[in-house]
Amino acid sequence: MDRMNHLESEITELRQLLNVKEKELNSLRKELIQQYQTNVIQQTDNQHQQFEMQMNKSLYGDQLPKWAIERYSRQILLSDIGVKGQEKICTAKVLVVGAGGLGCPAAMYLAGAGVGEIGIVDYDTVELTNIHRQILHGECDQNMSKAESAAQSLRSINSRITVTPYSVQLSPTNAIEIISKYDIVLDCTDNVPTRYLLNDACLTTKKPLISGSALKMEGQLTIYGYRAENNPNEKDSAYRSPCYRCVFPTPPAADAVGSCSSNGVCGPVTGIIGSLQALEAIKCIVGHTHEQMLAGRLLLFDGDDSTFGIARLRPRSEQCAVCSDQPTITRLIDYEVFCKAQANEKDLDLNILPSHSRMSALELAQKLSSVKNHDARHLLVDVRNEAEFNMCRIDGAVNRPMDRLQGKKFQELLDEVRDYEQVTFVCRRGNDSQVVAKKVLDVIGEGHVNRVNDLNGGLHAWAKYVDANFPVY
Repeated sequence: MDRMNHLESEITELRQLLNVKEKELNSLRKELIQQYQTNVIQQTDNQHQQFEMQMNKSLYGDQLPKWAIERYSRQILLSDIGVKGQEKICTAKVLVVGAGGLGCPAAMYLAGAGVGEIGIVDYDTVELTNIHRQILHGECDQNMSKAESAAQSLRSINSRITVTPYSVQLSPTNAIEIISKYDIVLDCTDNVPTRYLLNDACLTTKKPLISGSALKMEGQLTIYGYRAENNPNEKDSAYRSPCYRCVFPTPPAADAVGSCSSNGVCGPVTGIIGSLQALEAIKCIVGHTHEQMLAGRLLLFDGDDSTFGIARLRPRSEQCAVCSDQPTITRLIDYEVFCKAQANEKDLDLNILPSHSRMSALELAQKLSSVKNHDARHLLVDVRNEAEFNMCRIDGAVNRPMDRLQGKKFQELLDEVRDYEQVTFVCRRGNDSQVVAKKVLDVIGEGHVNRVNDLNGGLHAWAKYVDANFPVY
């Protein structure tokens, strides 16, 4: 027993001595490393600067530092990228306009690839309806600036890059200043005025514009304003791809352009197009030629049958108002006036009907509750599409989708209106309901004019003032 206790005591002492010796050894190692580093630094001023850059964030140009080789090794292994390509990626500056369904995946892959500086432009804040497709934002980011939220997420993906958020709406007054700081611009917006603005601003600053769009189950992608003169790998240095105005000289009618908030969009579709935008940006950075990129070609994706197609765009127009040799537009203009449309998706409050033809949500609730059999006396017409109507509706409403109210369908609606003492048109925000009500009032007999109105503020107002459990989307 004594022998056992003695051995245990000796082992304890040896362990303590071992710990002391290990600490001495580690201390000696640190001293030797520091001495070695000091010797290296003192060799020459140039070596000193090089060492400091490698020990800190970056050294690009002649070689990649150890951390960059380790981090980006899987793409450096690609012959299309290699060390030289990665050096270009790490010094590149890319501006992503729109931190939504397209901008989020695009920016995420650019950050992962090591793009040296990424700018994010978005005036909007994060909403719950965004999160199903805008993957840089989470539930905890609601009501936060999208640009700031995206920037935080990108920094968490790659702390080695610079991310600059711009929580502003891009406009003719700030576009040139912002865009001129970057090498490539990604159009990840969803409205026509901003597309024309980006096109003209990128042409002015001679930046390639990688333009994507997604709606419902479909997506498109191309590169506008690409200049071969900036790429030494190009055989034809005179080549220039068409710009947005070459393809669309005049803007489409405002009511012919859909939006995600009105028509819906499948999240993975935006992910596919946004990822491809990042791919085109990387190819452009590393020096692919225009034949290898989507310059002068339009990629079409159909999510319904998961197919891709390519359409060749018309060449750059010699009569283009902006990119021709004799442009007629030489400065940025008011693009909302030019396109007769908004440059954002914020709720637009139309004022088509006079105030006496509009009913508040509380007034409608009182009328519906005071009518025992309002099917016979009060007709509530919901003009949203069938999918929206099936999603949520006011009890007793009938669905007459606005986009079907032509010809025979509209005549049937007029006959229906004449059979009721009161008719109230309803939509999501109180805009489409005014359009339909005005169309009815323009042709209905004078005896029915005072019987037709719409719900002011639409179902959003109903949810706010009458039924807090009614879904807002």
